[in-house]
Amino acid sequence: MSKPLKYLIIIISIASILFSFYAIYKGQKIIDALGGILIGASLLGVLYFENYSNKKEK
Repeated sequence: MSKPLKYLIIIISIASILFSFYAIYKGQKIIDALGGILIGASLLGVLYFENYSNKKEK
């Protein structure tokens, strides 16, 4: 995966998490905003595990 694509995924995941917390702050139910947090955490997890598997192969 190229570096610009990794940076784009990081930006999207952080934005998703931040907007979810903002929605909770504005009064939205936690269960409704949990989807954004889950998506952001999943995207960051994919990058982490890809980086881990690349280090393991080398």
